[in-house]
Amino acid sequence: MWRLSMLVLLVGLLTLTVIGCNKEITVDEQAAAAYVKAQGYTIMKSNGQIDTYTLEKSKISGPMESTPYQQAWGVQKVEPDPYFGKAITVYGFTVANHPLEKIYHSNTKVSIMLCEGKVIGGTSFPDDNGAMIRAGAPYSIDGKTLEEVTGITFIEWMANWKKKYGSS
Repeated sequence: MWRLSMLVLLVGLLTLTVIGCNKEITVDEQAAAAYVKAQGYTIMKSNGQIDTYTLEKSKISGPMESTPYQQAWGVQKVEPDPYFGKAITVYGFTVANHPLEKIYHSNTKVSIMLCEGKVIGGTSFPDDNGAMIRAGAPYSIDGKTLEEVTGITFIEWMANWKKKYGSS
């Protein structure tokens, strides 16, 4: 009887530990993961929610703090305008089978942007395993540069961006 009681206690503690350590995956994160898989990428690791913000014009034009948002929105297939005033949530994943692997010989980090529960785009960047050895702008979700996505040079794109959204 004593052994049975100890076994039940041990199983109960183990169950509580496992339940307590599991993070809850939101519906948005599930949608982001499904999108990543639909692109043909293998998820190696989920990095969870990595950003959330309300998109305002000042977020994508203005001081240096706006540069990462400008770069991310610059490689999207959608314009930012319909999303002004709305909450944008970004989920991150480390993936394999991405086109950037051929260039950088490493896994790739992708960031998936959602608004109102729907995927609106994303970016990709070589995984440097936290070393921050690579600098530069993110690629589109499928590994294309801003020039490849827009069909114009960065200088032309920046002039158009400033005209439309203000100076940076």
